Amino acid sequence: MVTRLLIITAFSVMLALAARADLAFTPKESEYDMEGMKLKQLAFSDGNGKTITYQQPPGWKYSGNANSLILQPPNTGDAEGTITRVTLPQPGTFDEETMKKLTEEALASVPKPSSNVTLVSQANSPVRIGGKETFLVIVSYTFNKENYERSTMFLNRGNDQVRFQFVSRAAEFNELQRAFLGSQFTWQNL
Repeated sequence: MVTRLLIITAFSVMLALAARADLAFTPKESEYDMEGMKLKQLAFSDGNGKTITYQQPPGWKYSGNANSLILQPPNTGDAEGTITRVTLPQPGTFDEETMKKLTEEALASVPKPSSNVTLVSQANSPVRIGGKETFLVIVSYTFNKENYERSTMFLNRGNDQVRFQFVSRAAEFNELQRAFLGSQFTWQNL
């Protein structure tokens, strides 16, 4: 009897996990009306029937799939924005311990073999998206004799963490990062 109960419980848990709807970054273009002007935006499904929208920076190309949205600024070969989702074991918070762990993770995420890996800055909630807090880490490093900077901004939404990452050559970083970060204000229903 106990074995049967365990099997039923395990099966129920598997069904619940399979039924869980996840945010998918497969973009679909949509339009909205702003005081008579037709503007384009990207639309995504959260798996629960809710539409999430976002406007990429003007002129930036995009591609995506269920796992990530890739953004590329015009006229740059070594710059890219990536937005991904990571499942957390429990709803996330930005307490001191978590921010330290995320900073270490951002530092460790630079391509191998990089040198001169340096923490440039950390910022708690530089952007609020849908009232949700964020945490931003910027690192610099040298890779193949070129200097780069990379930002990673984390946003918790329940048991999901959305990661907004941007990387470019250091000389272009501030201007391109400003456009990438500024576009994060356009998220709706995230």
